[in-house]
Amino acid sequence: MSDHSPVPLSLLTLAPLLGAAFVAGGVTQLARLLGQDTAPRARAALALAVAAGIAALTVVALMTVTLRPDPAPALLLAAACVTGWSGPGILARLGAVIERRLGLSPAPSVFAPDPAPDDPPGRGPA
Repeated sequence: MSDHSPVPLSLLTLAPLLGAAFVAGGVTQLARLLGQDTAPRARAALALAVAAGIAALTVVALMTVTLRPDPAPALLLAAACVTGWSGPGILARLGAVIERRLGLSPAPSVFAPDPAPDDPPGRGPA
């Protein structure tokens, strides 16, 4: 018989906040996309909205761990919306920073910003 440990109580208390961050980031990105002169295809818009929601969830989760005392929920919601507006590229930037600190070669990313002309090949922006 396997031992199933219950989900930590702290994760259960964060679930509504993380869910709200995901929705806020996704809806914000969707509003940004639909506000453009030419609306993107539905599949691309949905993919970018979901990726922005994941980015917003990630940023809010990191903020709940790193900021002490605990940040106000309104601040976390605002961070989710700003992240959602910026889009999923923030995950590529965070990933590049972490990879660089770990000494790993950067992985290509669909959402990564285009490298600046003076950046060496194969390396993202600093």
